[in-house]
Order: sequence, then structure tokens, then C-alpha cells
Amino acid sequence: MYKLTFTGDLVTGFQRKETIENLAELLGIGTDEVQQRFFSDTPVEFKRVESEDEATRWREDFADAGALLIVSPVDEDIPGGSYYAGADPANTVVEEPTIASVTARLPAVRRRNQALMGLGVLAAVLILVGVIFAYLF
Repeated sequence: MYKLTFTGDLVTGFQRKETIENLAELLGIGTDEVQQRFFSDTPVEFKRVESEDEATRWREDFADAGALLIVSPVDEDIPGGSYYAGADPANTVVEEPTIASVTARLPAVRRRNQALMGLGVLAAVLILVGVIFAYLF
């Protein structure tokens, strides 16, 4: 079993308001409820899931929304389902996408990249025409 905890930390490049709106859409609840439930001064246990795959999916969905979700293994034999007694920090998974992956999703960055690709193709065509022209004359 895995415990999914949100501490209020955001993915680099995301603003709090944007993350709240994204989480509200992801979870199908209102922005006010997201604000009250997740953005307090203390870590919030979001949920517990059975499989590592399900925990990974939630972590990735939260990261896409702009929120860092901590995934920790839980020992069900300990009363209250505490963390594994002998767990080392390597068993706790926190994933933050790189700034490149975050900005690549922004429409302005995509438009800029398309324009740069267009300019690159144009430059290649001009160089090719110049080489052919120089070879013929």
C-alpha cells in the first residue's frame, strides 16, 4: 500500500492559482474546496492506493497539474498504517518535471519553437540554393 501526501509544494513554473484550478479540474471539485483541502499549513494525506502503478499515475497527474505529490510505502501491519519502520528516504518518491518539460507545454513556447523551426528550414533552403547557384556559375 502507498500513501499519497501533498505538502503544498508546486512544480517549478506553476503558480498557485493555476495549480488550484488544475487540481479542481483533475479531481472534479471546486477551486474553493481544493484551496481548503490541500493548501493548508500542514501536509495532507490525499489518499492511499494499493499498487505502485496507481500511485505513479496519481503522482504524474498531480505533477501535470502543477502539484508535487509524495508517494510513501505504508506498512499495514502497524496500527494506523504508519510508514515502514525501516524505510529509507530512497523509498519515498517525489518527482518534479524539469523546467523544459513544463515550459514546453505553454502555447507561447510552442509557437516560438514552430517559428524557429520554420526559420531553420528557410535557412537550410537558402543555403542549398546558394550552394547550387555557386556550383552552376
